[in-house]
Amino acid sequence: MAAVEWITPEEVAAYLDLPGAPDDNLTLSTAAVKAAVEGRRSDLWLGGDPTATPPVPAVFTPGDDVHTGSIIWAALVYQARGRLASANEFFEPLGTPRPDVMRLIGWRRPELA
Repeated sequence: MAAVEWITPEEVAAYLDLPGAPDDNLTLSTAAVKAAVEGRRSDLWLGGDPTATPPVPAVFTPGDDVHTGSIIWAALVYQARGRLASANEFFEPLGTPRPDVMRLIGWRRPELA
């Protein structure tokens, strides 16, 4: 049984109002954001039993806020490819400030010890 994708290039294309099938750049942008969010939000991996026969994989279960923030972030990555002059410009093409996207995803700032 194939895993259900929690974010797809088609969702990002719909957010950007792009016609037609997603291109390779959009697919790669979506995959990069998906990997980053799944790595950072390990608290959203549920279930799974690696000792079962066959092994049962865990399932990533983001809420609507994480899902929406990830779509916006992937759209920003897609739009920013090849035109970044500075890191501050990264979150400006859609008028969405970086703190709003990171808040939706639940990406917390590192705390000093």
